[in-house]
Amino acid sequence: MFFILLFSVFSHHTFAQGEISGEERIVTYSEKSGVFFVNNNGFALQYRYGKRMDGFRKLIYDFDVSHIKHPKEVKVRNPYYENQRRFVFGKLNTFVNFRAGLGIQKEQFSKQDKGGVSIKYYYGAGVSLGLLKPVYYNVVDSARYDKDKEQIILYLGTKKFSSDIHSISDIYGRSSFMNGINEIRPVPGGYVKAGLTFEYSSSYQRINALEAGVIFDLFTSTVPIMDTEKNSPYFITLFIGYRFGKVGLTKDGN
Repeated sequence: MFFILLFSVFSHHTFAQGEISGEERIVTYSEKSGVFFVNNNGFALQYRYGKRMDGFRKLIYDFDVSHIKHPKEVKVRNPYYENQRRFVFGKLNTFVNFRAGLGIQKEQFSKQDKGGVSIKYYYGAGVSLGLLKPVYYNVVDSARYDKDKEQIILYLGTKKFSSDIHSISDIYGRSSFMNGINEIRPVPGGYVKAGLTFEYSSSYQRINALEAGVIFDLFTSTVPIMDTEKNSPYFITLFIGYRFGKVGLTKDGN
């Protein structure tokens, strides 16, 4: 329903009036662009290089990095130490995924004039390399009451989540992200994706577009993000983002 609504809105604006910055139309060109995506399970950044195949199709090379979260991740605070950093109870690893792949983009509706919108769809596939970094918590090992200072003194330890951490109250807060950086391990995989692009720039030499689509990632083993929830070797990601970039001109129309 979301994609149908988005398609309808931009299809209406495709027929807006005006000239496109007085520029000559481009017959053949390449593309260099970047995009920031907001996903249902995190966020992502992407770089794309595209090369024109014919009047309507483009070969695209995509390189992106995404932070993928487990659907059951919820940030909480220890109710006894509310001024401390929030954390996800039961999280084992932070998961970052790098993708590289090829695809085809086809222009379904061309931009007619200034203020118009061109509508394109694309599909592609490639390889994924996920990186798992262990999550560390600051855990309350013991406590004592200091009569002189009239306060409770806490003794903290830095630990990964384990079965001896029974509740939120056992955790003082989130530890530094750098803890566990030397324990990163890879998880290889692959992906397929498809999406829609609504390009609305008033210049043929610039790219301004909204983009939405879906990605299916499959890894060679289960990705252990959470200890307290079921983990999976695959992820289905819905995304929406803003694309910006430049078009390299190789031939001008007459």
